[in-house]
This record gives sequence, C-alpha cells and structure tokens, in this order.
Amino acid sequence: MRLFFRYLKDRKYTVITYIGMVSLFVSTFFLYDVPVDVYADALLFSGFFLLIMMSIQYYRYRRQHFSLENGKKAVRLYVQSRQQRQLLIEEDYEELLEILDRECREDVSESKQANYRLMDYYSMWSHQIKTPLAVLNLKMQENQLDHTVLKQELFKIDQYLDMMLQYLRLNHTETDFVFEEVDIDRLIKETVKKYATFFIYQELSFSLEETGQTVISDKKWLGFVLEQILLNAIKYTRQGGIRIYSNPNRPKEIVIEDTGIGILQEDIDRVFEKGYTGYNGHNHQKATGLGLYMSREIMRKLGHQIHLTSEVGSGTKVWLNVSQHRYKME
Repeated sequence: MRLFFRYLKDRKYTVITYIGMVSLFVSTFFLYDVPVDVYADALLFSGFFLLIMMSIQYYRYRRQHFSLENGKKAVRLYVQSRQQRQLLIEEDYEELLEILDRECREDVSESKQANYRLMDYYSMWSHQIKTPLAVLNLKMQENQLDHTVLKQELFKIDQYLDMMLQYLRLNHTETDFVFEEVDIDRLIKETVKKYATFFIYQELSFSLEETGQTVISDKKWLGFVLEQILLNAIKYTRQGGIRIYSNPNRPKEIVIEDTGIGILQEDIDRVFEKGYTGYNGHNHQKATGLGLYMSREIMRKLGHQIHLTSEVGSGTKVWLNVSQHRYKME
C-alpha cells in the first residue's frame, strides 16, 4: 500500500490533469445544457479507461522498483544484465548508470596501478637506503668509522628520505609549484655546497662558469633536480671532476659535465625510465633508476627540458634547458 501511494504521488500531475479535464467537461456540459446522464457516462468510461492505464503503469512501476531494489544488492551484476527499456528516459538512466560504472572501474584500476607503482618505488627505495646503512655497519665492524664517512653516509640517508617525500609530492594531484625568478648561479652554488664533503673525500675537482641567468621556475624542485644530477655525477666519477657551464648557443641551457665512467649508448635512451639502471647501475649495485626518472618528470612539469649525452670511459653531459615557455610571471 505504501508503494501504491508513492506511485500516486509520482503520478500526481496525471491525476491533476484528469481532474482538470473533468472540471472542464462539467463546465462545458452545463453551458450547453447537456443531460447529466451523458456526462455520467463520459465520466464512467473515461474513469474506467484511466483506471486500466494506471493499473498497467503501476504494475510496471512496481516491477521496476523491485528490480532496482535487487540491483542495489549487486550493482555490478545489475549493470551487466540490464535489459532494453521502453522509455527514452529509462534508456538514458541506464546509459548513465553504465557510464558511471565504467568510470568507477577505471578509477579503481588507476588506484590499483598507483598503489602498485608506489609499492615498486618503496621496494627500490628500501634497497637504496640500505646501502649507506650497510656501509656504516661495515665500517663499525672494522673500526674504521671516521667523522667524514659518518657524515657522508648520514647525508645519503637524509637525501634518500627527501627523495621519498618528493616522490610522494610529485605524484600527488595537488602538487603546488611556486614560480618565481630564480638565480641559476646562486642555486648551483647552494646545491654544490651540500656536496662539498664528497668532492673533498673523493678528491674531485669542481668548476663553475657563472651563467648570469635568471629563470622563471620553482626553486625547490629545480634544486632537487640539480641535486640528483650532481649525486649521479659524484657517484660514477672516480677521478677528474665536475664542470657546470651554460651552452654558448643557448644561454639558458645548463650543462653538468663529469669525467665519470659514462653510459652505454644503448642505455642512453632508457635512463630516464623509472627503475631502469642500465649496465653501469647494475655493475655498481648503487642505482635504483629513480633519480633521473624523477628529474625528467619534474622538469616536464616545470616547463623545462632535460637530456644527456655520454661516452663510456670519458664521462657524461646532462643538459638542462631551463628556458620557460609554459608559465609566465604575472
């Protein structure tokens, strides 16, 4: 009974229309002095016809209601077994439900993929952070843990923790970049200063040819990219040093050149892929393939570009094009 009254409420405009038409007929019959018997017959026939039609509609209304009630218990099965509807509005609702179901599946799939990527990253990151911990443990066992080694390995741990936080922020949909005018030379000096201990310990030289460039970028994120490039350069350079200068043909293209072991030609096109370490990375057991991948993603989001050239045994050049074509200062 409750469902029936709900049906009448949903069909109230139909009932109101019928009552209005009956009132109109009463007025018309009264004005033309039509006999009451004729009016009663018309009312009886139309009422009987209305009752039949509303009964049929109520049956369909009731059946559809219970179908949807059962569908709530197993939405996915209901969507898969949906039937062709007779009314256009019903077809529209069914199509809308199918679209929502498809979008929901896509969102769930993307969420699972993001979770898998995050788990892969944590696996690689945990492997990477174990390296300085293993060095500290070994040095302690051999009683060779001096202040310099301790400082270097703690610095690496701090860098890896920072990398993890930056990775999470980078993959967050609400990552906020603060664009401002960045003095490239000052940023390079601040970054290199963090790695002074490594240069001294490994007896590496450093040369900076000031660029005199000011660019529009996010200082924190651009500095993170510089740190990753310097870290790789120091990691794979045994003798010689690192040189930073600007491309004479493109003043806003910064070159970070080292005299390290270099990269195989077949690896150059893939070193920016996540998790790809190449031959040298596997050989040294120190790489996880995250630094360059994150650097490329950050540069892309900042509106900059990054690429590298290398020769095995001679060194590597990383080219950072910090010119800005996507964002402008207001």
